[in-house]
Amino acid sequence: MFRRGLYVLLLTQILSVVISTTSSIEKHRIIPVQDPNDILITFGSCNAVMGDEQNDIFNRIVDLKPDTYIWLGDVTYIDVNEMPPKFKFPGEERARAKFEETKNHPNYQNLREATNIIGVWDDHDFGHNNAGKSFLHKNITKQLWLDFIDEPQNTIRRTRSSGIHESYYLGDVTKVKVILLDVRWDREEPFFLDFGGGELLGEEQWQWLEEELKDNPAEYTIIGSGIQILADDRIFTERWFTPSKERLLALIRKYKTGGLILLSGDVHYTEMMKYPCKERIGFELHEFCSSGITHYASSHVPNVDGVVSELYPYTYNSKEDRYYERNFGKVRLTFGEKKSVHMEAVNYYGATVLERQIPYEDLIFDESIINDSSVCVVDTKNHVRFALHYFESLYVGRYYVWLVTFGIIWCLTLIITVFRILRRTKLVKKIVSWPFTSMRDLLKRIIFHRQAAKQAKEKAQ
Repeated sequence: MFRRGLYVLLLTQILSVVISTTSSIEKHRIIPVQDPNDILITFGSCNAVMGDEQNDIFNRIVDLKPDTYIWLGDVTYIDVNEMPPKFKFPGEERARAKFEETKNHPNYQNLREATNIIGVWDDHDFGHNNAGKSFLHKNITKQLWLDFIDEPQNTIRRTRSSGIHESYYLGDVTKVKVILLDVRWDREEPFFLDFGGGELLGEEQWQWLEEELKDNPAEYTIIGSGIQILADDRIFTERWFTPSKERLLALIRKYKTGGLILLSGDVHYTEMMKYPCKERIGFELHEFCSSGITHYASSHVPNVDGVVSELYPYTYNSKEDRYYERNFGKVRLTFGEKKSVHMEAVNYYGATVLERQIPYEDLIFDESIINDSSVCVVDTKNHVRFALHYFESLYVGRYYVWLVTFGIIWCLTLIITVFRILRRTKLVKKIVSWPFTSMRDLLKRIIFHRQAAKQAKEKAQ
């Protein structure tokens, strides 16, 4: 009897260990690294297979032998661009074919074989340009995207109702934590630029994120987003809505998340940024954006360097912190006595084009420097900052700002001239009144048919 009880006790202990281990694996997804004191992360975004192009940039990443590669959106472009400019979801089969085209590309296969690949999506691999919570087919593209990234079929990421956000540890739970946020699933869709948009993650993902930041034992924390987080005064590109960004910064401050670096993609160029007021957060907060595996700004925006440098305010960086050709990001995290973060933007040929070294001391949360009453440039509304910078650029005679201004005036003049010509020919009146005339005629017909039916019914009686 005693032996039987002992066997039952041992079996119970073994089962509890198995269950707890399984739970731990699900909760803490750990990616092995080559050297736990020198961890190398690479990342990128905005990629598409284009004709017979070899896209050797994946081989440049392989040459570095990174511990992981992180996708930050647009692993492929599944949406279809119609004329006039309108993006739409092409259907499940065509979307699947696009994902498989990238996944089966020989050079991307080299990357898959060389390192662990993780990531999260953005708009063009979520559904279509600037898509958000109202996109009807997101449950379809969710499974297609997770198939692309080789997500196991039995993980919670497959069944989450709040998107494909996920977290990982590199090495072990004390080294590096990577938190990947889904900025598409519950994103509000503003009616113009960012006017009318506020919520980005959805309440369920916010609660998940808070749990990830709470009691975080890792020395370094990486937060990845498909769109830029800090750069709120870039009026013409997508970025985090101000209320959502402020909520994220409040969480970082609440849980004293030092050793933190933000990573992002989307904009078709690379840049390094820094939050201008560390006394609002408690440490220096840096963001590294890399976008342009195949889609890069200089290929479709003439004189992009001059245009962006003169149009965008200098809130978070200067023009020397940007690069507009093909690129990917490289982040080296070192441990030991001289801990530091070394960030590099690497071009198509494997050369470093941007570089920043950050001592770990600058990333340690310091309660003593917190000062909410300090004067900070971000207290000025982002649209006001943009407008002030724009008019200042006009005043000092910056060439590209004047060129853009002339183009806007010319377009407005053309529209007004055409309108006046149409007005003289009475075409405007016809064009404007056509919908109302059509509705009026339709109502007349409905009333006529109803009256006719009523009269016929009365006659029949």
